[in-house]
Amino acid sequence: MRTGLVTGKEQFELREVDEPTPGPGEALVEISLCGICGSDVHAYAEGWPYAPGICGHEWVGNVVAVDADVQVVGMGDRVTGGLAPGCGQCPECRADHPAYCSTARSYYMGPKAPASGGFAPYMAASADRLVRVPDELTDDDAAVIEPASVALHAVRRSRMRAGDVTCVVGCGPIGLLVAQCARLAGAGTVIAIEPDADRRRLAFEVGADMAVEPGAEMREAVNEVTGGLRADIAFDCAGIPQTIQQSVDMVRYGGSVCIVGVTGSDAVIRPNRWLFKEISVDTSLAFTLDEMRAAAGFIADGRISVAPLVQGTITLDELPQTIDDLATRRNAAIKLLVDPTAG
Repeated sequence: MRTGLVTGKEQFELREVDEPTPGPGEALVEISLCGICGSDVHAYAEGWPYAPGICGHEWVGNVVAVDADVQVVGMGDRVTGGLAPGCGQCPECRADHPAYCSTARSYYMGPKAPASGGFAPYMAASADRLVRVPDELTDDDAAVIEPASVALHAVRRSRMRAGDVTCVVGCGPIGLLVAQCARLAGAGTVIAIEPDADRRRLAFEVGADMAVEPGAEMREAVNEVTGGLRADIAFDCAGIPQTIQQSVDMVRYGGSVCIVGVTGSDAVIRPNRWLFKEISVDTSLAFTLDEMRAAAGFIADGRISVAPLVQGTITLDELPQTIDDLATRRNAAIKLLVDPTAG
């Protein structure tokens, strides 16, 4: 079968690989759709070492074969997936940190990971990684469960409290989903900060109270809402080095920042500002399977809106050029899906 892989800096290839078969404890999933994640684009643009199993990790598909010992999913189940629960045996699990299980991570992004991700017609995955998709969701909706889970995890990892004035920096898919999850968690005012006018309009559509440009307009809006105090918390979802210090600058003394966007580039910060303001900084990566189930439920009942984010579906043949277009900003789509079986 063909699979799409990031193979180096500004290198994306369609390769022929063996069609997988389910090993012990695994299920074979026929991929219906897979979203292009910002990390796929960053890996391409910046040349990260990028495991094949995570190149295309926002997928939905149907179980078409299972190992005989698998009980958690069955033939025909529509599923998506993330990081498996803790194994209970590794040093992290024995220290009561199962969310950071080294064994589970090796099956996701390490040496035991699949030979391809969702940019392929089939994937063999540990059945413990899989979550059933609610029947109410379309495949388009289900392909956004994974990034919605990332957003939900970020809000739960953060120090946001009900009533907080909350800034969301960057209105790509994760930022737009974080804004909605912050609202779900009781944010008092959600201010989306984004230079692109179309993305600002979309932030309003999915529930932000304000959507402003960075710089003077942002400062004026935050000061107006807070009486000059500044925001309680900022979620940095932009994935560029410059916004890390900017996010610290827009929150009040004693406020907090949660870094969600990912970049491999160095960032220039001003530690004295962090110290003098007693800023708390958290980071957030991935999610738990319970959070994935919760996110799927929030999409199913309408509390998270994902349909406005999806702006088209492409084929595997179109994927290499599309990745390059996204990396160079020739294509500004919020979320594009790949149909790996389309001709």
